[in-house]
Amino acid sequence: MPWCPGFGPRVRSFLRDYDALQSLALALIYLQIGCALIGSLGALFNGVLVINLVIGLFAVVAIESSSQRLGRTYAVLLFFAIVLDVAWFILFSHAIWNTTPDENYGELFVFSLRLALWMQIIGFSVRFLSSFVWIQMYRLGVSSSTPTYYEANDARNSFLSPRSNSVRRSSMADDILGGSIYDPSYYSSLFEDVRNSACNHQVEAGLRKPLNSCTVETS
Repeated sequence: MPWCPGFGPRVRSFLRDYDALQSLALALIYLQIGCALIGSLGALFNGVLVINLVIGLFAVVAIESSSQRLGRTYAVLLFFAIVLDVAWFILFSHAIWNTTPDENYGELFVFSLRLALWMQIIGFSVRFLSSFVWIQMYRLGVSSSTPTYYEANDARNSFLSPRSNSVRRSSMADDILGGSIYDPSYYSSLFEDVRNSACNHQVEAGLRKPLNSCTVETS
């Protein structure tokens, strides 16, 4: 008998909720940034932590700007960051762990190295977990795309801002110049409303002369 009967459906519902996954991905990125900041205090071997800090800040910009190109770039950087973490553990973790205080290295020096190692371990675990979150976000973004939409605006259906029932904000400066203010169908509907209201106003006022944009049939 399962301990939590409703746990499975809640997890599946969470994995299908794009907004919840994006919030989780952003929280994991902030956690990576915090680990990188703390680990960068290490006296040695902290170069990879600075690199992970820069990648984390880049990820925040990618999410907040809802840019597909930046999101894909971060996905590539995340893959190489994980590979770099594995190489760093292979090369330096044994040396850091076996470092002991002596005449050359004081206790504070050794503590900073151990701190950098632990922050790197935590950051690597978070990055490895966030990679699955980003894969699920990409799957939701691809599944929500509509092939019947204009090809020029297909970039809006990115895994950072998938299309739902309500139109999401997008800032794809390389594919579109703006949001609804550059949408021809949006403005054509506005002009049609204006023309219809002008025609109704003239009919009610008893004017028989049509406007350039509308004609009133007379019997």
